[in-house]
Amino acid sequence: SPKAAAAVPSAGYLLTCDAPTKQFIKTLDESKTNDKKFIIEDLDPTHLLIKGRARAEILRKVEDWMDSNVFTNIERVGENLET
Repeated sequence: SPKAAAAVPSAGYLLTCDAPTKQFIKTLDESKTNDKKFIIEDLDPTHLLIKGRARAEILRKVEDWMDSNVFTNIERVGENLET
């Protein structure tokens, strides 16, 4: 029956990540209009169930975010570097 079919959860992906990445993904989701939101369920501190259609976008945005948060080690100059 159509009612039973409506009760079946939509297919999605289980996303495992650390807490800061999860917060970034939740912020992305909150910035979307209701019809574009992609989090199906917040399962626990390191897992989200997300809609399959959003997987590629999330992976791309997380990768960009992580790249923007990488700091290079600057060589120390002008100090006594002997240990």
